[in-house]
Amino acid sequence: MQTQGAMKTFLSASKTALSQLSFYQTIRIVLGNPTCDLDSAVCALVQGLLEYTDIKKRDLTNVAVLPVMNIPEKEFRIKTEVVYSLRSHNIPLSLLTFRDQIDLQNVQNDTNKQLELILVDHHTLTSEDVALKPAVVMIIDHRPLDPACSWPNVLLNIETVGSCATLVARNVLQKNPDILDAQLSSLLRGPILIDTYNMSDEAGRATATDVDVLNTLEQLGKLTSDRTETFKKIMHAKTDISELTLEELMIKDLKITNGIPLVGFSLLVENFLMQENAKEVIEKFADERNCNVIVLIGQDVSEERVSRDIAIFSTLCKQLANDIIQALTESTQPSLNLELIKEVREEKYNLCLYKQGNVK
Repeated sequence: MQTQGAMKTFLSASKTALSQLSFYQTIRIVLGNPTCDLDSAVCALVQGLLEYTDIKKRDLTNVAVLPVMNIPEKEFRIKTEVVYSLRSHNIPLSLLTFRDQIDLQNVQNDTNKQLELILVDHHTLTSEDVALKPAVVMIIDHRPLDPACSWPNVLLNIETVGSCATLVARNVLQKNPDILDAQLSSLLRGPILIDTYNMSDEAGRATATDVDVLNTLEQLGKLTSDRTETFKKIMHAKTDISELTLEELMIKDLKITNGIPLVGFSLLVENFLMQENAKEVIEKFADERNCNVIVLIGQDVSEERVSRDIAIFSTLCKQLANDIIQALTESTQPSLNLELIKEVREEKYNLCLYKQGNVK
């Protein structure tokens, strides 16, 4: 069968299974990591397809296979490079399953069901997911094994390579190379190029395994498009924020450190603040997350020039904000070389915006 059909057939079957879970005894979930980056998303889909074709071959009718994007559906739009890559490979986004569309804990607690969890692109569970640990049957990851994690009786496929997609592609090559046509080979090539920074020596991320697998994918899939061109298109999609709302920009590159949100932008904070309702959006974000301080980090890369700025937004708790500002402005290792551009004092909040002289 043709893979254009194969991936679509599989995803249609997984969506149908999701709506009829009671018909199945074993629910096999392929779960990427909670960032749902391109590597994670592609690995979940392709490893899912591999599991599904294996089950079909063995004529097991009581096993459902579902690849799950490990984020709520509403956050998917901000994963612009994933949206771009799946669309450009004709994979209907309506056939994806998101974390908020299936309650894994419920499935696990159901005595009539067997939950089998395959983790791709991660091997440590978040605190919310630790209870799912007994359901894990297989792990495929390209990060070194965390010594704090013990996984007895779990099939481990953990190897330090540039991209997890390299390991998943190798699985397909070993177990069912027939399904590797142009669509699937090209889909797997994307994250390998992104994670190895286009196989560049400077980045130093590509291993001999990445090189071998990528070459094989290109041969089998008869891929003719230029690697650099493919890499540039995905990178462009990754930084393309033209379709996103201000609320989506706030969570596109969000990290939390010690309870403090660090919001990264691919534009200057100064330009974000010029948008209509920007300050209301920041206030609402602080309200919803119940936090008093937010650090906003901006960068603009245009015509080879990089500009950076940073802003500290704080509600009534001034001391913490002052401590952070002092730490940032007085830091010598490295010195950020900050210059105060503007200070906004409102009834409910303060905001200090700094230009960052040291862009390195």
